[in-house]
Amino acid sequence: MRTVFVTLFVALALPLTAQTPLIDQGRALLEKRDYEHATEVLEKAVAATPKNADAHYLLGAAYGEQAMTASVFSRVSLAGKAKDQFEAAVQADPNHLDARMALVQWYTVAPAMIGGSATKAMEQAVDIKKRDAVRGAAAFAYIYNNDKKPELARKEYVDLVRQQPNSPRAHLGLATSYLNEKNFDAAAHEAETAVKLDPSYLPGFFWVGRIAAGAGANYARGEEALKKYLGYTPKRDEPGLHRAHYWLGQIYEKTGRKAEAKASYETSLKLRPDQKDVTEALKRVS
Repeated sequence: MRTVFVTLFVALALPLTAQTPLIDQGRALLEKRDYEHATEVLEKAVAATPKNADAHYLLGAAYGEQAMTASVFSRVSLAGKAKDQFEAAVQADPNHLDARMALVQWYTVAPAMIGGSATKAMEQAVDIKKRDAVRGAAAFAYIYNNDKKPELARKEYVDLVRQQPNSPRAHLGLATSYLNEKNFDAAAHEAETAVKLDPSYLPGFFWVGRIAAGAGANYARGEEALKKYLGYTPKRDEPGLHRAHYWLGQIYEKTGRKAEAKASYETSLKLRPDQKDVTEALKRVS
């Protein structure tokens, strides 16, 4: 079940609407990884505003995060509670794509004995695609990647780029698909295309830098792109600056600049302490 909830935490950082003080407080606690207190606050939010989709969605995320460290028995119970809240969010707002994506992930990864269902995951992906083509492609790609069918995941984004050739988001989706396959040249091409289409869409520069760091090539371009991104304040659905510092540190490390790499890793950990890959990287250069 862990894969479901690792992914869900990323999703909960997306923009939310119709906020109340309890929902804002609960979301802040989630972002601080204080899941126990977040659950308490968000249960109150759901009780106070039972038709608020965001309250249900965030409570589902809180249950899911708690499930990650719970005992086997409690994990199953918490996972079920998470699904119930995601479904309640969709019932309250059929256009709540974060909740629908959470259900895609839940149904895909959960064992059949507790409700996992490939059919239900696909149904949610279809509904997402009707509402947002880019997120719909991401939903189908998630399912196909989990099924170890990367060629089908890639096809989702290839088709999306054909439909929306001028969309930076579409090209970045395809870039990440190629990156998952370690096809760095194709990934770099798509990321650079996104930047050319809209230089003001800064996430494109993050991916140019991240791909360069992973590819072990074009370090100067990657460094330039990541530094540009670090001068930007990301929105909730965009890569965090902590990851930009990490990938910049990777470039510094691979080009022999250990002092600069160490500083970048330390900055990344200050922004987000619970990053195992950054912690390991810092040990290498310390």
